Amino acid sequence: MSNSNNNNKFNNINTANGKPIKELIKNDRRDFEVFLSNSFGKNVFIPEMDVFSSKCGCYGIMIMVRGVLIDEADVFKNRIIKKLEEISNNYGINANWIFIRIIPSSDDVISFGIRELCNMCREEYNSNKPRPDLITLKLAIDE
Repeated sequence: MSNSNNNNKFNNINTANGKPIKELIKNDRRDFEVFLSNSFGKNVFIPEMDVFSSKCGCYGIMIMVRGVLIDEADVFKNRIIKKLEEISNNYGINANWIFIRIIPSSDDVISFGIRELCNMCREEYNSNKPRPDLITLKLAIDE
């Protein structure tokens, strides 16, 4: 089967709002890029947005970003959390952990992460601090 025929099967997969999943991901990536650019008053670049399922049982979204600093994410933390919760709702993902990933020893944010934690990870993150390159914006273990 050709690659184009393989990709066509995904054109008919719709989300709860009836949009094809590919269009929803594309639109959410673009909308978050515009949201951050407008919030910070400067150009922000989002080269990629991934929706995933992990072997452990977590679900999530990773949004790669260029042009965002830790202080900017902190100042607009509540607005960013609200926007990322809206995006996660589009995919039926409960955003009980929202975080940023940074380049160690720098002020650069390289990605925004959203996770619906599985039971194993929920227990782990409840008792341990995650890696030093991850900064939690929201952790709601009981959700």
